[in-house]
Amino acid sequence: MRGALRSMILVLLTAGSSVAAFLADRLVPGGNRAERVMGWWGRAFVRSGGWKLRVEGMENLPSGGAVLVANHQSVVDIPMLLAAFPRPVGFLAKRELGEIPLFGKAMAAAGNLFVDRDDPRDAVRMLREAGARLRDGRLVVVFPEGTRSGDGSIGEFQLGAFYLAQKSGAPVVPVYLDGGVLAIPKGGFCARPAGLLVRVLPQLSPGEGAGGSKERIAAAVRARILAARANDRVKGDIPGSTQGQRGGVSSHCGKECPPTAGGVSSAREGER
Repeated sequence: MRGALRSMILVLLTAGSSVAAFLADRLVPGGNRAERVMGWWGRAFVRSGGWKLRVEGMENLPSGGAVLVANHQSVVDIPMLLAAFPRPVGFLAKRELGEIPLFGKAMAAAGNLFVDRDDPRDAVRMLREAGARLRDGRLVVVFPEGTRSGDGSIGEFQLGAFYLAQKSGAPVVPVYLDGGVLAIPKGGFCARPAGLLVRVLPQLSPGEGAGGSKERIAAAVRARILAARANDRVKGDIPGSTQGQRGGVSSHCGKECPPTAGGVSSAREGER
């Protein structure tokens, strides 16, 4: 019952924040107010879900613009990233995300970019805009799998996502996400107990493919993220599982959402 209540709170929070971001952009243009609203939404989303967010590797984040390449497990991934980074984060996402009522308009107002993969001209235009933001020192996130994982595994990477990294010359930083597949599994919106992890991995070096072909960059980033996942599995450090989370929170639930276990909090390591 508590999980269902949390899910309702998350829906209302998202709707209210979306309206606020859209109105902030329309009524008070400039000043990145919509971006600030969506950043607040990300942090509030994680707190309201009752999840503990662990952030690692922030020392690997470049001081300027960078392409952050992350695996994709859940709808929780976007608020996780917004909550994790001390700097504004923008997303280069598929057009379908921008078509979600209210939320899509709010994300667009906050400066996120949506690409129609079936329209090459639209893709080129959006990539140019993303490149300009990278040169302005912004962080741009791409999810190269193109869809969420149903079981937490790392899918194949679509090469189109690496065109931006290849052409911009910006640092390419792999980011490993875990726990979202347990927090809100694909195909549902039932908030479940889980630990969340955002791990920023070292940026690609020229020897690993930085500045090279899309194929080489994609292979290097995917290998880095796969290695991070495999290493956690060997150590038993799996967010949301009985191995990886204190308090005995189960990694599964039945037909109904279980109550969120006590002691699960929302905090970023090293939070200011």
